[in-house]
Amino acid sequence: MKKFVLSSAAALLLATGAAQADSMHDDNWYASILGGVSFDPSLMAGGSLHEMDTGYNIGARVGYGLDNVLPMRGFSVEADTFYNMSGYKGTTGLSHLASTSFMGNLVYHVDTGSPVRLYGGAGLGAVNDRVGGVVSDSSTVFGWQALGGLEYPVSQDMTLFTEYRYQNAHDANIGALRGVGNTSNNLSVGMKFSL
Repeated sequence: MKKFVLSSAAALLLATGAAQADSMHDDNWYASILGGVSFDPSLMAGGSLHEMDTGYNIGARVGYGLDNVLPMRGFSVEADTFYNMSGYKGTTGLSHLASTSFMGNLVYHVDTGSPVRLYGGAGLGAVNDRVGGVVSDSSTVFGWQALGGLEYPVSQDMTLFTEYRYQNAHDANIGALRGVGNTSNNLSVGMKFSL
């Protein structure tokens, strides 16, 4: 698990470093940080659904606007890492479900003609699902996500945003648990910076 988190962080740092190393300031590069609540997450294990308490999430991403690459304006690609954690309903202590993901996203930004802009997109990648409690182990599987939000520029180089993210990862074998599925709804706020 530590290797997965470290490799995800290293990939984001390398992408950020590459963007900053560019000799000309390029408004196409950006980086974002975000955090918020994870609600209605669920854990499917052993053929039964386990309800979870409301939890939290944090994340970061680096993106590149494709306006100079594609004939259609408004698209961007992103490298995205995201962490969320929730406790099992009706339990206390260390019983929890957590996931760390590293995904590539394709996002479309809508020009509304006003300062408030809309965006939406989807991503694919690796998700490390981790359970704690009677069984305490983790497994990395293929996952996907859909996201969308509103953004509002507060300066030339900084934008505030609020975002909804649905994330899904299934068929993890975690210790004695087979076919574990992790689904979460996440509401976050964040800041996006031009690089």
